[in-house]
Amino acid sequence: MPLSPRLYHWFVRPQWVTRKYIHDHIKSKFHLENKFILDFGSGTGANCSICHSDQYFGIEPDMERIYLAKKLYPNYNFKIFDTHQIPIQNCSIDYIFVIAVLHHITDQQIKEYLLEFKRILKPGGNIIVMEPYLCERRKFNNRFMNWYDDGRYIRSEKSYLDLFQAGQYECEVIQKFTKCLLYNEIFFSAVPITKQY
Repeated sequence: MPLSPRLYHWFVRPQWVTRKYIHDHIKSKFHLENKFILDFGSGTGANCSICHSDQYFGIEPDMERIYLAKKLYPNYNFKIFDTHQIPIQNCSIDYIFVIAVLHHITDQQIKEYLLEFKRILKPGGNIIVMEPYLCERRKFNNRFMNWYDDGRYIRSEKSYLDLFQAGQYECEVIQKFTKCLLYNEIFFSAVPITKQY
């Protein structure tokens, strides 16, 4: 169900929902102080508030969402992203936020972005992922998500993890929870596997 950027920001990502179901989870597991963060698919910028403005960079393909993010959070850096190469130097990012993005893009696109993520992550860097997922035990939620959400690629837990593992990432499922009673959410991290010689 597509919404304008402003309606999306106020009705789908109000502050209390973002804080309870995204920010509190991230902050309980990861220390963001003095860390450089890429918000991949930053949308209207709701995740920037847990980061220092000098160490945050949000990229998003929707120009209207970028325009709104810049109005709402003028001290933060947002940029339109319409290419396959992320405009960031090699080995310069500590954490990449991938929040509610993967269920909008194909497997092939994810594979390409995983290569880019490896390029820009510092050694020991981490991808922080939070996505809706299909769960066998929650069939009503699955039906609701497929009807309501405009993401065409909501996957199972295994499908998400398989994509990362095929891209040579080690994954850790941190938590699975229900958001607003209707969305199955998986929260996991992924670290590039470094070859030992």
